[in-house]
Amino acid sequence: MENGKEETSVDCLNGDAAVEVNNVPKVDAGDTNDAKEQTAETSEKIKAEVEVNKTVEVAGNASEEAEEEPTTELLEKIKDQVEYYFGNVNMQRDKFLIEQTKLDEGWIPMTVMLNFKLLATLSKNVNVILRALKSSDLIEISEDKKKIRRSPNDPLPEYNEEYRKAQEARTVYVKGFPLTDTNIDKLKVFFNPYKPFETIVMRKYQDNKDKVYKFKGSVFVQFKTLDGAKAFMNVESIKYEDTELIRKWAANYTADKAQEREERRKKKEIKSKKSAITEEKEMDADKTDQTLETDTNTDIKLPKGSIIYFSGVSKICTREDIKECLDKFDADIAYIDFRRGNTEGWVRLQGGNTAKSLLEKTNENKVIIRDVEVTCKVLEGEEEDKYLAKTMEEIAALKKKYSKGKRSGRKGRNVRGGKKRHHSPSPNSVPAKKTKVAIE
Repeated sequence: MENGKEETSVDCLNGDAAVEVNNVPKVDAGDTNDAKEQTAETSEKIKAEVEVNKTVEVAGNASEEAEEEPTTELLEKIKDQVEYYFGNVNMQRDKFLIEQTKLDEGWIPMTVMLNFKLLATLSKNVNVILRALKSSDLIEISEDKKKIRRSPNDPLPEYNEEYRKAQEARTVYVKGFPLTDTNIDKLKVFFNPYKPFETIVMRKYQDNKDKVYKFKGSVFVQFKTLDGAKAFMNVESIKYEDTELIRKWAANYTADKAQEREERRKKKEIKSKKSAITEEKEMDADKTDQTLETDTNTDIKLPKGSIIYFSGVSKICTREDIKECLDKFDADIAYIDFRRGNTEGWVRLQGGNTAKSLLEKTNENKVIIRDVEVTCKVLEGEEEDKYLAKTMEEIAALKKKYSKGKRSGRKGRNVRGGKKRHHSPSPNSVPAKKTKVAIE
């Protein structure tokens, strides 16, 4: 839709910021940003302008420009621009123009057409515009020369799944254009020998630094016919300046990108599983350290008022992220009970009745971990009793496992004669008061 935001949303032959839309295959995430930009509607502004301009006589518009003989090139550009507005691609999604065509048997007043900015940049002289459209097979001019419409002899296609597939079948992906100093006008000139085509889509992405859309160096070209697309693909070599262009059928490009995404997903999944296994081993190791601390006194109990329950954590959060956050509040952490991928967990502090005083330092029991607001609370009553009992059972089970390994003479971590874990006390030493457990 060409309207108040046309400079950043036009996507086809006649635009200066082309983006991917429904008429070409879905591609990667970078293109999705452009698709959002393309579909942004500012029709209310256009409608307001239309109401004002309806009071203006067409003759008045013609007098805005000095009567100069238009060039053949200008007339051709005007014709292409208007035919694009009423063409299959734009009429597939241009909500404003679609609604306008329903008002008067498809007729659109020239006062409305002059609100389309790209057309207005070519000419505001109605006589010149109508002269350019005389040779058009697609556009019909009213007898009073005040309105135009798409010819009833060329009705719009039915936009269904079959039509979408046909669009994709005659669309090609072309890569190798300069990232800078490339615009839609230059591309139209370049592809002119391969006409007829319906649209050229410049693929863009939004730069994270300056938030502007930048050209990716590749385009989608949708030809009017499948034979036209095949003819383009059958050309042995096509260069832009000195660069050999990469060409693919759009369907093949889409399939390749889908395969790449799937491979990235699998790699990410494997990496996540490995991280979870490593973290689980670290948690077991930390609990083993706890069994060593209670080795000389089996009647020791975990302090009450020391457990903080937290929820709403990002699934990419780690124990180190939690530790780093709580360190800002001078937390004396004994243990962090959390696995990556979960959205909740528990923190046990050193000493009794320490959890409440720590949360008093926070903003209404809320902390920020990995840019996500996390809610915390002190475990009390039955909840606290159950958690402490479960924790003591786990420590006892690990202690039993450790003791069994020591009796069997197996040499391993934390076993006499084996490699001792860093910060772990000697099994024969009297454990000192623990100040903080290292979280790896």
